[in-house]
Amino acid sequence: MQNNNISGLIIGQNTIYLDKVASTNDYLRDLLSNFKPLAEGTAILAGEQFQGKGQRGSTWVSEPGKNLTTSILLKPHFLSIAQQFALSATVAIAVVNWLKRKTEQDVTVKWPNDIYVGNKKIVGILIENKLKGNKIEASIVGIGININQVNFDTATTITSLAVLTNKADYVIKDLAVELFDSIQKEYNNLFTQSWQPILDRYNESLFWKDQERPFLVAGEKKTGIIKAVGIDGQLQVLIDNKLQKFNIKEISHLIS
Repeated sequence: MQNNNISGLIIGQNTIYLDKVASTNDYLRDLLSNFKPLAEGTAILAGEQFQGKGQRGSTWVSEPGKNLTTSILLKPHFLSIAQQFALSATVAIAVVNWLKRKTEQDVTVKWPNDIYVGNKKIVGILIENKLKGNKIEASIVGIGININQVNFDTATTITSLAVLTNKADYVIKDLAVELFDSIQKEYNNLFTQSWQPILDRYNESLFWKDQERPFLVAGEKKTGIIKAVGIDGQLQVLIDNKLQKFNIKEISHLIS
């Protein structure tokens, strides 16, 4: 893997492999809290994660040894606090690009950064930022991808690479190397270009974009049309002929 843009950074070059861990994000955060210098691009890769976290305070349950669960340390000092979502969009697009090479089915980003194939979730992403002044000092990028698991409690809304391809013998470490390379490329693009092209591609891949769909807003079912996501990370939805903006937890997709 080569890096031509961010001096010295190769994501995954320093990878810590764990057989079992509660949460890769928590593990990486604990390493950082020990005040030991960790190189940017350091990754935690776990065989089993039994207390993984997702968006909105949810949990990410993974069958032992079946899936890709990782956390990556990034230090995007070049982004301001107001541009935090640019990193989220960058990681989401990197995962989408990687997954599109594995399946011919439609791959989209369900705001803010879950990855769907069709109407089923296959990837969860959770980014935790440490801020300093008006800049991002460090980011822990947690990613969970369903790979070889084929049985799910909520089978109607969850899928995996094995289910999509009818193959269940993927080598997790090999897939992780490919994923790290995809994130590296998009992170370089964010560093050398700007956040706008990233955001444009994110919006091009947006789940339910320009479709009339049901949502839950303040406990009430509404019909709306997703138009875009702004750099502030707010979802822009046309409801009752009025463009409204929502933060996380203010609106949710009603997926049957």
